[in-house]
Amino acid sequence: MESYLRIRYQRVVTNAHNNSNGHFSKLVEVQHQVPQGSVLGPLLCIIYIKDLSKSASDKCNPILFPDETRFIIANCNETEFKCSTNEIFNEISKWFHSNLLMLNYDKTHLFQFLTKTDYEINMQVSFGNRKIATTQSLKFLGISVNTY
Repeated sequence: MESYLRIRYQRVVTNAHNNSNGHFSKLVEVQHQVPQGSVLGPLLCIIYIKDLSKSASDKCNPILFPDETRFIIANCNETEFKCSTNEIFNEISKWFHSNLLMLNYDKTHLFQFLTKTDYEINMQVSFGNRKIATTQSLKFLGISVNTY
């Protein structure tokens, strides 16, 4: 297992086209990573993040996959929904910090599932000092979902 995770190198290649080798950065030893596309990658990721769901599971329904994590919050009361959402983001923030991870803000969104009789709750959610974008559509395990 150690040889699988240690003594691995990577570099960046730019402008590589059909007949061109492009430009190469110098090789740098990878400090923290599992090889992308490997068979063990998803399993090791799930093992690493499995306790993320425990950090907020009393307030939501966490769904964890190696490349997609969702926290589903079900609450009809607007005040409780807002409070729970912000509490969950605070707990997730603590978990990320303690596990030396960073949230990708470009891939993090707040999406509200609505029925015909529901109305959208106007709210802002922050993670650390950054606002989380609200979206009207998303892909959930490859299925497109939207509110309109």
